[in-house]
Amino acid sequence: MANGKDNKHFEAQGLEPLPENLQMGARVYRTLLNGILTGQFESGTQLRPDVIARALEVSTTPVREAMHRLENDGLTVKMPYQGWFVRDFSSEQIHELYEVRAALECLGVRLACDRITEADIEWLRNHQSVGEAALAVGDTEAYRIYNQDLHAAILKAAKNSYLSSVMGQLRLQNEMLMIKTSRIAGRSVRAFEEHGRVIELIAHRQVQAAEQLMQTHILDALKDLIRSQGARPVSRDDESPATALAAKNL
Repeated sequence: MANGKDNKHFEAQGLEPLPENLQMGARVYRTLLNGILTGQFESGTQLRPDVIARALEVSTTPVREAMHRLENDGLTVKMPYQGWFVRDFSSEQIHELYEVRAALECLGVRLACDRITEADIEWLRNHQSVGEAALAVGDTEAYRIYNQDLHAAILKAAKNSYLSSVMGQLRLQNEMLMIKTSRIAGRSVRAFEEHGRVIELIAHRQVQAAEQLMQTHILDALKDLIRSQGARPVSRDDESPATALAAKNL
């Protein structure tokens, strides 16, 4: 929590090298974004521009540019007189985000049942082997990418640019929470099995069953996430300052 108590501190170890083919601000942004989405920087971690600049051997200017981008993405918050912190979601915000995600992904499934091509179906079926391989060796990062790509492929098969645009606005916040669910014991195996069933339901154009399973898939992930955090619905009165500020900026 970014409330002056139990603050987590930024650890420079393991920070990935800056990509070479981007402007400096974009390179720093990409590195920090990856750290957040992979769970290297947990919710509530303070991100100090001076420390990050030294670790990446750059000035603080591109670091601050990256911080502002991450703030606009809804992944960090800036606390007055304290600096930037990795976003900390309240249980209420998690509920709201997953409700919206479930509605949008169910729409994507419904449209995909009508518009998906045989090539798309073949890709989805083959992609299951990527998730299976990741689970076999316990590679959470490989599973995260598999999961991200699978949901994106179903959305693409829906062939609706407005749906893609709306989902794109929530994508990074969704991914930030997905890494938490992937660490819950047994969750990834159940999700993988559900993915396979969703694919077959879409392939056989079983619209109602596919939609229902996708909704169950996402809302069960929500339940697991809330349960794993020992959370309860949070009122505006007992949110941490970082959570409240993030809600205000949504």
